[in-house]
Amino acid sequence: MVEDMDTADLTAPAPAAPPDPARAATPQPAPVIRYSRVPWRRVGLFMLISYGLFALAAAPFWFLPDGIAHPAFTPVIAVGMWAPAAASLIMAKGVERVSWRTRVGLRFRGRWAWILAWMPLGLVLVVAILLLSELVAAVRGVPMDLTGRTWLETGTAQFAEQTGQEIPAIALVLITAATVFAGLAVTMLATLGEEIGWRGWLWPALTPLGRTPAALVGGVIWSLWHLPVVLIGYNYPGANRAAAVAMFLLPCIAMTLLFGALTDRAGGSPLPAALAHAGINTLSGVLLGIAATTQTMAHYSHFLDGALGITGVVLMAVAGGLLLLGRREPALPRLDPLGDGWARQASRADG
Repeated sequence: MVEDMDTADLTAPAPAAPPDPARAATPQPAPVIRYSRVPWRRVGLFMLISYGLFALAAAPFWFLPDGIAHPAFTPVIAVGMWAPAAASLIMAKGVERVSWRTRVGLRFRGRWAWILAWMPLGLVLVVAILLLSELVAAVRGVPMDLTGRTWLETGTAQFAEQTGQEIPAIALVLITAATVFAGLAVTMLATLGEEIGWRGWLWPALTPLGRTPAALVGGVIWSLWHLPVVLIGYNYPGANRAAAVAMFLLPCIAMTLLFGALTDRAGGSPLPAALAHAGINTLSGVLLGIAATTQTMAHYSHFLDGALGITGVVLMAVAGGLLLLGRREPALPRLDPLGDGWARQASRADG
């Protein structure tokens, strides 16, 4: 800054202290995104892109005779689950003009320990929720063998019948465990695409509302994104599709609260949420199969039981609420995408 010559001190100033080389050389942690207000126009554009791309992936199965039972459904929809991540990339690069990795929480400096802690903790929390939901189902009268003995006896008998050789129970357990871990890894490749968008991009954009209102709004947005597959039979098998659409709002809101809390705990990283999401997708059926008897499904209600039923909704909402009440986050610099430090053209995009 140039001072007025009438008031400027014309004496030679003391030389400034040289910067500390050690401090200058120390890598600084990447900032965590914290909006000062909700950028509704950007949220609307993000929704439009996410919804459109996923609808394109789901469209063929509206016309194929097998629908969601078609062999291509799972791999095609797994690719479609990256629609929110693609939308976040378009928003970061095309609208906000910023680093995509910074915007969606994929910078790791300063938050590695938190990410590595909350990935397994989030998965353990999901397993606990699923097990508790089975316990509640058993208490309300659904036939269950919570010891897993029925599953072991049936599984070993089927193996012997199919191969002509007996298999020890421990071998069946180990094979199942290996299959589950492999399934988790593969499923996380798909859920990561969702969580980069929903928790990496959308969650910080909605949190100026407050965490609970953000979960309500974000959960509705997330639930309606699933419409192209829910309307053709995905989730709540055998149920009226209008009832399935309405019911699916509740678990999406509860999961948004839980996954958003995990994201906050990990310094804005969507990785713990992606693993927790993969855990629900992979382990719900596995754990139910282990506890089921031949009479279970005749009494089981998809609207009441499991992760997507009322029981799961309550358990996930309580878990998410407790995580938010005791929220302790990494000490990271904060960056407001609508503040002075952000790209000015990005601020003008929202008026």
